[in-house]
Amino acid sequence: MSSSHEACIASEYTRGMKRMHTFALALSVACSVAALCIALTVAFGDRSGSVAHATWKPSSDLGPTDGVLFVTEPGKDPLRMAVKDGRLAWGDRSTSKVWSVASVDIDRVMKKIFDGTSYVEQRREAQESAKTEEAEFNKRAEDLRAKYQGAEAAGGAVPPEAQREMAMLRQEYEKWVDGVRMRDEKIAAEQFEQAYRELVAAVEAVAEKESIDLVFRFFPTNEPFKATRAGEALAQIQARTFLKYPAAMDITSDVMKVLNLSE
Repeated sequence: MSSSHEACIASEYTRGMKRMHTFALALSVACSVAALCIALTVAFGDRSGSVAHATWKPSSDLGPTDGVLFVTEPGKDPLRMAVKDGRLAWGDRSTSKVWSVASVDIDRVMKKIFDGTSYVEQRREAQESAKTEEAEFNKRAEDLRAKYQGAEAAGGAVPPEAQREMAMLRQEYEKWVDGVRMRDEKIAAEQFEQAYRELVAAVEAVAEKESIDLVFRFFPTNEPFKATRAGEALAQIQARTFLKYPAAMDITSDVMKVLNLSE
């Protein structure tokens, strides 16, 4: 074999080896790309039958972090917001916190509480007792009139004995009326306090469940005044704590549910 022929064969062999090397490299790259595509498809591809994919959303949350600094005014330190005792706070003072606020129409709740069976029964018993006692006074007055009937002196004057006994009975009756009034006032005061305690307990229960810090009493601004005197109208204005408030603040219905009161 001539040297030129051998050189030609060697050159051809070298070109063939280069082509094989290039093909192997391309095949390797193709396999790597295919493997990457398969991995991406598994991770982020179309998984219409997957619940996780259907509900997955990229998160936009920041943190967690110990605090956030806010720029206030030029030349002043930034305001640091952090969580203290489960509340957002902007300082070391216990009052420098974000509080959850709600409100309750206590007039609406208290009226329903007063309509409760135990409250109504207590007032009814007091009224029945007063009627029975007053009937006794009326009977004693009738007995006195019967006792001195036809005993008037000349000129139609009532005998002194009759005047004295009637005066004593009248004084006793007036004292009894004052006593009944005081008794009714005492019952009303006790019922007001009892209803208030029940209201507060129900508010505490709702506040605990909903993580509410402050609960204001209020009277709806759109309720009619139902006042005939200037003082009554002024009292209605003063009872309306809020001039404007979001409806979501009103937890009256939740409180009434705790108390088993109908709307």
